[in-house]
Amino acid sequence: MAAEMKALQDQHQRELEDCDKETKMKLDAKDNELKVAHERNECALEEMRRQMREKEKEMQSQIIKLQMEFGAKLARAQSMSTKSQPQTQASGPHPQNIFKRKLQFIQEEKNKEIEVLRQRVRELEQQSLQGLMDSRLKRRKN
Repeated sequence: MAAEMKALQDQHQRELEDCDKETKMKLDAKDNELKVAHERNECALEEMRRQMREKEKEMQSQIIKLQMEFGAKLARAQSMSTKSQPQTQASGPHPQNIFKRKLQFIQEEKNKEIEVLRQRVRELEQQSLQGLMDSRLKRRKN
């Protein structure tokens, strides 16, 4: 009877050790999986930041170009004689107003795109931090 008890205790001890090893292996695999996902998110985040910087540069150059066009057209309009000014007003809206509206529209579009990219960056950062916190909590429990 004592031998049976000893054998059962040994068997249970081996089963516990096997379960412990299996659990550690699963945790290590999950930890590696989270690290890979975190690195992937970091790469995606960096790519989005790069795209956001490129978009900002493009929009800035487009704004500068439009400002230059606007300045040139405004100077041209101001240099016209007083006779041609009433004709321009009668035929349609001021060119100055058209370019101002166009410039304002492009600036608003740029700001919207930048805000969308910033929001996406915040989401990825939160996902990344959440993944790290989850893996740390799991480690502490074991």
